[in-house]
Amino acid sequence: MTPTIPILVGPTASGKTALVLALARTMPRLEVVSADSRQVYRKLDIGTAKPTPAERAQVPHHLIDFLDPSETYSAGRFRADAERAIAECLVRGSLPIIVGGTGLYLRALAEGLSPIPHVSQEITRRLREELAAEGLAALYRRLRETDPKAASHIKPSDPQRTIRALAVHESTGKPLSAWWELPPASPEYAYAWLGVRWPRGLLRERIRQRTQTMLEAGLEREVRGLLAAGYPWETNALRTVGYREWRPFIEGERGTSLEEVREQIVIHTAQYAKRQMTWFAAEPQIHWLEGQSGDLADRASHWIERVRTS
Repeated sequence: MTPTIPILVGPTASGKTALVLALARTMPRLEVVSADSRQVYRKLDIGTAKPTPAERAQVPHHLIDFLDPSETYSAGRFRADAERAIAECLVRGSLPIIVGGTGLYLRALAEGLSPIPHVSQEITRRLREELAAEGLAALYRRLRETDPKAASHIKPSDPQRTIRALAVHESTGKPLSAWWELPPASPEYAYAWLGVRWPRGLLRERIRQRTQTMLEAGLEREVRGLLAAGYPWETNALRTVGYREWRPFIEGERGTSLEEVREQIVIHTAQYAKRQMTWFAAEPQIHWLEGQSGDLADRASHWIERVRTS
């Protein structure tokens, strides 16, 4: 019988990686399937809090560090990749655990997603070139004309989703909103959700401390290295919290200091954590544990053992 697959969720900076490393000490065949939409990118290491090589040596990780920053990734592609990784873990006799905070990816995996076909990178690349030449407003106007329903769900300031909607229409001849109406494919596995949460004040302090650690580890150098490698600020990967805040400072905008960059990263990260918790609040099946609990790893381990045998 196929076991129930555990999903570990929580807002950014809640300590999911540390918890997985603690679990691995009593579950030696544990393997992580990451559900993080930014850790998929190579070269974005410090700012995404990607598990270090040493941490990955302790616990195998899948679906991190495999995409170029210029590429795009989708919930549909994640689901296919994650199900393949889960199957490979089970064949090896390992226990896969899904770990991350990207709610759309997790919902696509556990509840299904409308069957939108894969869109070629060539079409997406051409639309990005049109974005650079014509501007986002022109592409968004095109979207409103071709797929007004999809446009009503996409902000005019969101280039990634605008391009995605146009690319789906161009590739399939069918508007994205029409694909949304199709019934989602059933998930391949059964899942059980475990969450780690913190009081808001404590989480914000953890975010502040982690931001400082990132700065000391060389986050500015990492951002400058991406720019030097030819990735412009408009690259989807560089629109990530922790990276986009550097633009005024690096471009020499008057009055912008390193302290301001740090504070902006903290503020935006806390806002993102709040959005994550709002998303998770819509998932009543999550069994929540308090992050400040002294026996967090034991509680998590007992819960996983229970759902595996239920």
